[in-house]
Amino acid sequence: MMGREDERPRKVLIISAEMGEGHNAAAAALTEVIRDRWPDCELLQLDTMEVRGHRFARLARWSYSFQLNVWPWSYEVSYSALSRSQRVADVSRSLAEAFFGPRLERAMRGKSPDIVISTYPFGSAALSWLRKKRHLDALTVTYIPAFHVHPLWVYDSIDMHFAMYDTAAEHALLRGLDHSLRVGAPPVRRGFGDFSREEARRVFGLAQDDFVVLVTGGAWGLGAVASGVEALVDMDGPPVHVMAVCGKNSQLEAQVRAIEEKRPGRLSVFGYITQMPEAMAAADVVVTNGAGVTVLEALRTPRPVVAFAPLAGHGIASTMEMVRRHLAVEADDVAQLVAQVKRLRTDSQWLRTMEKAGEEWVRGRDLRLSLGEIEDEWAASRTGGRGRVG
Repeated sequence: MMGREDERPRKVLIISAEMGEGHNAAAAALTEVIRDRWPDCELLQLDTMEVRGHRFARLARWSYSFQLNVWPWSYEVSYSALSRSQRVADVSRSLAEAFFGPRLERAMRGKSPDIVISTYPFGSAALSWLRKKRHLDALTVTYIPAFHVHPLWVYDSIDMHFAMYDTAAEHALLRGLDHSLRVGAPPVRRGFGDFSREEARRVFGLAQDDFVVLVTGGAWGLGAVASGVEALVDMDGPPVHVMAVCGKNSQLEAQVRAIEEKRPGRLSVFGYITQMPEAMAAADVVVTNGAGVTVLEALRTPRPVVAFAPLAGHGIASTMEMVRRHLAVEADDVAQLVAQVKRLRTDSQWLRTMEKAGEEWVRGRDLRLSLGEIEDEWAASRTGGRGRVG
C-alpha cells in the first residue's frame, strides 16, 4: 500500500554507471516514476566509476569495451567462473565492496538519503560495504536492468533486489536471497509499448506492409551489427526492410552507411536516436546482442528478439533465459540470423507465438508497482533505527 503523502521519502539517491547506456537508462526510468509518484522528493545521482575518479572511469569504460570487442573469450571465462563457483563469487563480492565502498562513503557525505537505489553491480557492492561497515541508515535497493543475475549483483546486506525473472535466485550464489528478491517491471523509459506499429512507421516513413527488422547493438554499437545488417539486406526470398541503429559508434555507422549506398531502399541507418520507443514499435522483429536494457525495451514494446552473436558473459546468459521463455531466439552467426529472420518472416504462427510470449511477460509489470513495493518496504523500515551515513 502506498503511504500517505507526508510519509513518503524526501530524498532518493540513485547509483548508476556509464558502462554502456543501460545502467543510466534504468536510472532514468526510475527517476521518471519517482518524480510522478513522489513529486516533492529530492533526487540525486552518482556514477559508481566516477567516485573512483574520472581517469579510472575512462579507463574502465575503455577496458570493458576493448575486452568485449577484442578479447570476448576472457570476459566469458571470468563471467563463467563468477557464475559457477561459490568461492569465486564470495571473494569477488568482498573485493568489490572494499574497493568501491569507502569512495562511495566520501561521495555520499552530507546527502543523507532515505532510499538508495543501485542500477549497477559495483554500486550495490559499495552500498553493501556501507551497510556493514558504516551502518548506513537508508533503505538499500538493487534494480537489475538485465535478464541474467550474476553474483556481483546481489549482497546479503541489501534490503531489496529486483530481477526480471523468477528463478534469478538460482544463479546468484547467495544464501538467503529469497527474502529480498522481487520480480520487477522492466526499468525502461516511458514510450516503450505506447505506440502502434502503424503510427510508428509513419514517424520513420516506412511502408505499412514491409517486414521491418530493427538491428541495434545498444548505445556503444557492440556486437556483429554490420555483418548482420549486410546479410539481412542481401537475404533472398521475401525481402525485409532493415533499420540499423548504430548508437554512438561512429565507425560502425560509417560501415553501415557504406552498405546503404550499395543497397538503397532496403536499409535505413541511424546513429544515436532518442526515438527508440517508436523505432521498436515500427519493427516486426528486433535483432540485438542479447544484453542489457535493449532487450528489455524490446520485450516491453513487445517485439520478438533475435539474439545475434550474443555478447560474451551477460549476453549469452541473458539469451539463454529469454530463449527458455520463448522471448527470444538465438543466432550465433549470419547464416543462423538469416534463417531465424526468414522463419519469422514466413511463419506467421511462430511470429505470433513469440509476440504472445512477450505480451504475457509484460502483463502486470508496471514500474509504478515496483516503486510501490519500495515505498512499502521503506515505510516498514522506518522504525528500524539504523545509524545514518551522510
